Amino acid sequence: MRKIVFISCVSKKLKNEAKAEDLYISDLFKKNLAYSKIINPDETYILSAKHGLLKLDDKITPYDVTLNRMKATEKKEWASKVINQLKSLEDIENTNFIFLAGENYRKYLIPKIKYYEVPMKGLGIGKQLKYLKDKIHMNNPCAEIHAIFKKLERFNFPFDDSLIPKNGIYILYEHSELGHKQDRIVRIGTHTGENQLRSRLKQHFIKEKKDRSIFRKNIGRALLNKDNDSFIKQWEWDLTTRKNKDKYTPLLDVKKQATVEHAVSKHIQNQMSFVVFEVQEKEERLLLESRIISTVSLCEECGASKHWLGNYSTKDKIKESGLWLVNELYKKTLEAKDIARIKKLCDIKS
Repeated sequence: MRKIVFISCVSKKLKNEAKAEDLYISDLFKKNLAYSKIINPDETYILSAKHGLLKLDDKITPYDVTLNRMKATEKKEWASKVINQLKSLEDIENTNFIFLAGENYRKYLIPKIKYYEVPMKGLGIGKQLKYLKDKIHMNNPCAEIHAIFKKLERFNFPFDDSLIPKNGIYILYEHSELGHKQDRIVRIGTHTGENQLRSRLKQHFIKEKKDRSIFRKNIGRALLNKDNDSFIKQWEWDLTTRKNKDKYTPLLDVKKQATVEHAVSKHIQNQMSFVVFEVQEKEERLLLESRIISTVSLCEECGASKHWLGNYSTKDKIKESGLWLVNELYKKTLEAKDIARIKKLCDIKS
């Protein structure tokens, strides 16, 4: 029997179009999503007051509609719409539905389905958050990978790149940032081209070209925003194309650009350290990178400190996740088989 999770939408949203799983940003929604991924359903759907049934990767714009303000007749019409959408996607007679959704979002759906669970029935918001936090803590792959990576050789700048594999994944740490009672992960990265891990790390740590390293660009954004520096407008210019070079170079404060690049290098070189592990195949590198990012971004136990530079980022996703990343957040987390594979790749015995 298939297992499907329903999560209700929330009022707290991003201000721009995004995938459904990214649009809703309340603590309750994020914890529901994290718990959903832990119980590993066949599918997770969002119950949206405006759209009905949403897949996690459906792109939508922010809206201000809630079932809490609807009349009973409107809620029944909404539930019928959801059931019709659901019938086109699932065999509702042979599926178990798990509701991580409030009373208003499940009341008129439950009579129309055969198998269902409501694990937090009767709990107020505070008790729901505690329930979810406890469940997530009991099944926390983030703590496990932190423990695995702690056993690897730590690199600080300057580093001997001959000790770094040509293909693999890097795990970045930042001074004074803690999680799971140890240094917490602040960035995960890899490369798409063959034999490019060493050069990728040099692009971050050494080469002062922010348009070749989104990581450097994001560090610069935070440094400039922290100082309320108007040069941030020029820092946003992408000079990688001939068209943009011709357009912006005559306007660019070259001396200031060099000063900011040097400040970025100084922060990365003095505040950052990393570990690496070898992953030869591109497909596996990208898969593990994505799942490690998602696992860390969904963890409740390794958030940013109040002094973290990323708190000054101009990117909401960086501030919210506590990671120097905006992609691959809050998606599919590491499964037991992935962690076992990472241990093998890192040559860590169980």
